[in-house]
Amino acid sequence: MDFGPSRTTVEIPPFNEWRVETPKSSSMSLKLESGNAEIFGTELSPNITYIFKDSLKFAVSTFQGCTLSYTASSPPDSEYISEETILKQVLNLHLAIENFSQNGKAPRILIVGPKDAGKTTLARTLASYALKTSEKLPLLVNIDTRLPHFAISSQLTAAKVYDLLDVETFTFGESSTTGPGTGIYRSQIPIVKNFGLENFTENLELYKCLISELSAEVDLKVSASPSDSGTVIVDTPPLNVSDWKLIQHIVDSFQVNLLLVVGNERLLVDLRKKLTLSSDNFKMIKIPRSSGCVDKEPKYERDLQQRSIKQYFYGVERAQLNPYTFHGSIKDFIFIRPNEQENEMAFLDFMAGDAEDDADDNYTPALVENDEDYDPSSEATKKPVRPATKRSWKYHKMFKLVKEPKETDLMNVVLAIIDSKDVDFGKMLSNKIADDEKLIYLSKHVTSKSVLGYCYVSGCDDGTGKLKLLIPSPVTSLPGQILVITQMRYHE
Repeated sequence: MDFGPSRTTVEIPPFNEWRVETPKSSSMSLKLESGNAEIFGTELSPNITYIFKDSLKFAVSTFQGCTLSYTASSPPDSEYISEETILKQVLNLHLAIENFSQNGKAPRILIVGPKDAGKTTLARTLASYALKTSEKLPLLVNIDTRLPHFAISSQLTAAKVYDLLDVETFTFGESSTTGPGTGIYRSQIPIVKNFGLENFTENLELYKCLISELSAEVDLKVSASPSDSGTVIVDTPPLNVSDWKLIQHIVDSFQVNLLLVVGNERLLVDLRKKLTLSSDNFKMIKIPRSSGCVDKEPKYERDLQQRSIKQYFYGVERAQLNPYTFHGSIKDFIFIRPNEQENEMAFLDFMAGDAEDDADDNYTPALVENDEDYDPSSEATKKPVRPATKRSWKYHKMFKLVKEPKETDLMNVVLAIIDSKDVDFGKMLSNKIADDEKLIYLSKHVTSKSVLGYCYVSGCDDGTGKLKLLIPSPVTSLPGQILVITQMRYHE
């Protein structure tokens, strides 16, 4: 496939990167002519011509040197070769993780750092390396609600990586509608928890609850097939030291034993003081920020979100889907939406709630205020082991019951479908149960379930109460009667 009048050749020296930013509505055809090269840890094959569509930011790196050629429908917004890379550091980190794995069970890695520091690139690269060098399969976890990884944005996801990650996509992998059945990739259905909001600070109680529920399902997935379960890698939203209690919760939930701090040495120092570790076999490592990291504009992130939704319903170029229209009635479903809170008030409530939990557990963390006072061997800085406790979640703060949704509530909205076979639908629709009780029951149910799929509201008639939904496959009825109204909107 030729997109331009001539091919441009690029020579990349060893341990260098070719960094590219493509413009919107463009196409680039890329081929490896000689040598070895990779994109985010996935090796390029000389027998394949790779097609990159629309606006993307990526880097082709090489350890031994290579030659590439490309054609483009529009000139790249930016393309250059850089020798300022962290390839050696990431390779050394991978080897250290391999040695860490040999000393017992596979490591559980948490990656934290500021915005646009390269956390997701590092997670993807480490997973790709683990897949190539280990007999066990890595498991990627995404708890950054802004990213459409294995699902649309606003979700928390986890999936075992069976095959090389697709370099042509902008996410960890394709969605559950485009990955299975393509003849190219082994079927891998992710665990998906519906948060429904773009920013995790909008409902910290729901966010923390879903992290706990997701980690429990990850444990079940690992224990179900321990022989092929490898490293667990958790990618996070931008976090700083003020989020240390949330980081503590993630560490405890996923039983993390290796914490990677990207691009922020002060964060590493502060976390060493504040985090309470349940094991002596816990390591923290600082990873430098790659000079290739660029700030992603809000418009770029919005475009990625819209493209991920379109991919879910219409597929990708090599695995296209023909979505179906489903006609239903509003009264046949239960609608709830995540409870959006003011960020500052939610944060204060979250901190106060954790303070109550700590008091209940008779736990007081030993904190050191100044960097120069920190001595890991000192008795004064050693912190007690945090006891394992089960938190009582405030389910009434997680969702709102939408009893009579209107066109203004539903039009162009992406709805998450939740399994409802264990729910007494009649009772939920009756007036015999108070709305508060219904809400708590539904909140417990929704947080404990993985999302079955999504539908898009392409039509809603307030007069007749009829819905027109777009779904990726033909069905006579939706697989669940509980529909969660997410913040995600899609316009065809």
